[in-house]
Amino acid sequence: MTSGMEFTLPLVLVLLPVYNGEKFLREQIDSILNQTHRNLRLVCRDDGSSDESLHILQAYVASHPDRVQLLLDNKGNLGASGSFSELMQRALPDGGGHRVVYVALADQDDIWQPDKLQRCLEAMRLAESASPDIPVLVHSDLRVVDAHGSEIAPSFMRYQGLDPGRTEFSSQLISNTITGCTSLMNPGLLKKALPVPAQAVMHDWWLSLVASAFGRLIYVPEQLVEYRQHGSNTLGAREHKKTSVSLQTFKKIFQLQKNESAQRLFEQAAAQALAFETRFADELSPESLDVIHDVRQLPRLGLWQQRLLFRRLRK
Repeated sequence: MTSGMEFTLPLVLVLLPVYNGEKFLREQIDSILNQTHRNLRLVCRDDGSSDESLHILQAYVASHPDRVQLLLDNKGNLGASGSFSELMQRALPDGGGHRVVYVALADQDDIWQPDKLQRCLEAMRLAESASPDIPVLVHSDLRVVDAHGSEIAPSFMRYQGLDPGRTEFSSQLISNTITGCTSLMNPGLLKKALPVPAQAVMHDWWLSLVASAFGRLIYVPEQLVEYRQHGSNTLGAREHKKTSVSLQTFKKIFQLQKNESAQRLFEQAAAQALAFETRFADELSPESLDVIHDVRQLPRLGLWQQRLLFRRLRK
């Protein structure tokens, strides 16, 4: 039973798309429902699973009808980014209520620390107190574990060579430094960012771009999520693997010849930058428009020009 005191706390919608996640799904859902921040609602969407995932979700809806909701639609398999985008679109504030509702994203096979939401909300409220009307995205570090929960790396950020201090728009255009499954967003960010365009490389990268351009990216330097690595850990069918489009990936361009995968990522980043410019051109500064133009040029440049421009954008 939910106490009246809990309703004085801000409501957090935790969005969880699921695809063939039966092996670890219960453990993740339990870790979300057992958060120290009690005023939350878990909103799930099954992305066309062929295992017992849907039955597991239905069982949680039956046993926790006030805390777990299952979104049913006929859109089939959308992949990770598409399924997250669908859930976020449904969570978008409609202007009818007066209570602030925050949105957190979750992967199906991780484990949340009990104070994960509480710590992120503290950082969120502090950021909003300084700048009440801007979009804010809060994210944290993760501990990398194997299928059995044994530690692979104590810090995902260090493991991947990510620098969460690089919050500038130019840096985010070429390297996403947030991990979506740690993120907490305020209504201002959702209203600004949605819908996520088809040209976005991933939903979390698009969200980081909007926050860096128009608001704030806030990093909590604690490992608030157990980030599970296992043999079949794709989330949302074939689209999303437990990797990050990070600086480590882009370092491939520093080889003696162009690398096909790095070149493909430059092409994706350029298409995403064009989509960002198309939507927000009238709101962007001349400096932001200049760096978007630079990123759009990256795929067409020679190797050494790519090197120099990449370094300049990351300064």
